[in-house]
Amino acid sequence: MRTRRILFPAVALALFLGACSGQAENQTTTQAPQTSAGPETTTTIDASRNGVTPIVSAGAGIEPEVVDRLTEQITELVAATEEVRGLPFLAPPNVSILTPAELEQRVRDDIAEELVPEELAVDERLLELLGLLEPGDDLEQILLDLYGEQVAGFYDGETGELVVGGEAADITPYTKSVIVHELIHALTDQHFMFHDDFVDMFDEQRYEEGSAFQALIEGDATYFQFVYIQQLPIAEQLAMATEALELLQETNTDGVPEWILTDLSFPYESGQFFVENLVGSGGIAAVDAAYTDRPLSTEVVLHPSRFEGGETVLEVVPVEVTVDGYEVHEASSYGEWGLQVLLGESASPGVAVQAANGWGGDSYQVLYDDDDVLFALAYKGDSEDDSFELADALITMVRDGLAMGEGVGDGGGISFNAEDGRYAHVDRIGDGLIFVLATDPAAGATAVDQMRVP
Repeated sequence: MRTRRILFPAVALALFLGACSGQAENQTTTQAPQTSAGPETTTTIDASRNGVTPIVSAGAGIEPEVVDRLTEQITELVAATEEVRGLPFLAPPNVSILTPAELEQRVRDDIAEELVPEELAVDERLLELLGLLEPGDDLEQILLDLYGEQVAGFYDGETGELVVGGEAADITPYTKSVIVHELIHALTDQHFMFHDDFVDMFDEQRYEEGSAFQALIEGDATYFQFVYIQQLPIAEQLAMATEALELLQETNTDGVPEWILTDLSFPYESGQFFVENLVGSGGIAAVDAAYTDRPLSTEVVLHPSRFEGGETVLEVVPVEVTVDGYEVHEASSYGEWGLQVLLGESASPGVAVQAANGWGGDSYQVLYDDDDVLFALAYKGDSEDDSFELADALITMVRDGLAMGEGVGDGGGISFNAEDGRYAHVDRIGDGLIFVLATDPAAGATAVDQMRVP
């Protein structure tokens, strides 16, 4: 959905600090990979060698002697990044050091540029219809506050620039790991030139493909960030974990819907899992190859064996609903992860995962007019049982999660007509399914008639 377009910047968030601190505290066994498949070994980082010197600039509030000291430390981190990732920088990376206030303002300005008021208004109505926002929630303010609060650094693919916050002469242990994470983005973008393709995916509303690719990009940086952490002395790992926990305690996510935090964590957590499996089967070379032979769906990110097995997305007839007076807001694919997030608001995590697990392909449209919004989804499961499970989960979501009451039989499917005027319809035959949700019953019924499974 379009909200994933808004949650686009590749940032190092406090949201994955918990994973970082857990890795350091528990001494987990993320292994330093080989450059090709083979026995696992341990990498010793040698950051003392002469290598690439980054081009470092700093905000107006940072003293020149501090910039010099930071440049020395970042140069060491550049060498460490090359060691753990197994690739050299093709050109010196550009690094901007900003004060915390400058970083927050830059992030807010960048996010504000992405937020189009007219589109946000439709997004809010859609998310409220889906039960993901409460009436009166201000999506723009939620996103601005979330990013302004949580960003520790980010890679700007438009400029090829790594931006981090910090004004002291010595980089803190946790910030070092953030810099390595973002340097990995800069390094891999130099080699695989992914940024423009990534932006195109979201600009062209290829959200499912873009989410899968983002999981590769962030999973790559997160996995090798942890490899870097595990090569550090134990005392430094513990200091990093302590700093991470302190930052978590200071982070305020009050007022942010839980599903946004969950969705935001996907490319980091599931992406790391995906990359870990690639490394386990083919070493660093398998990660490099994935930038060319890319994951095309969140399904293969969640189930890496399906990526390695070459599983493809099933053909689904694109949803092309026409309702008088309505315009198309977006048309894309929802994907297995999107279904998990949607169902997770009304079902237990286990039920949501199981119902979404049989995803074979889908197509959806969002339409709107001045007053109403409509969501129409066509789905194909891997089997008839998968379609049945999703239909059952959607019916439960509509009846209980959205409080639309008991449905009635309607042409083989089930229709819901809530007292406040909301309308929903679920219809399944074989491994196919349609789902329509609308604020106007007449528009919803029109969509059903055009989409009805033969």
